[in-house]
Amino acid sequence: MVVGGAGAEVRDENALLEAPALAVDGSVPYRPSQSLAVPRQGGVYVIHDMRGSLYIGRSDNLYHRFHAHYEYSHNQRLRRALRRPAGCICFSWVLAHGEHQKALEQRLIRDLHPLCNHIRYTTTKESEHGDHCSGD
Repeated sequence: MVVGGAGAEVRDENALLEAPALAVDGSVPYRPSQSLAVPRQGGVYVIHDMRGSLYIGRSDNLYHRFHAHYEYSHNQRLRRALRRPAGCICFSWVLAHGEHQKALEQRLIRDLHPLCNHIRYTTTKESEHGDHCSGD
């Protein structure tokens, strides 16, 4: 068993070692020259490097969101992480629309614990309702 600090959940060690099931539709190094491979469709994206997931979000146009984060992210933590990468930074995505897009984003934030997201979903039930989360 793994036990965290005050108020932290007690988790089964095996659950921590299992990666969530996810088949990505694409992934590119996070450099402007690679943006042509990013679709102009909607979906959920993960910005990641050797530290793990840095940021998870959703967009109706992944191509535009790729550039928006690259040029100037609204998220100060992400801007700092992008300036000081640990290895190659990648932009990966799963094509999704509507409620599926929102549910997938919430599940990935809950399961992958991205370092730069401000909102954390803590349980499946909370993610389904979208009204219970904890900020950083």
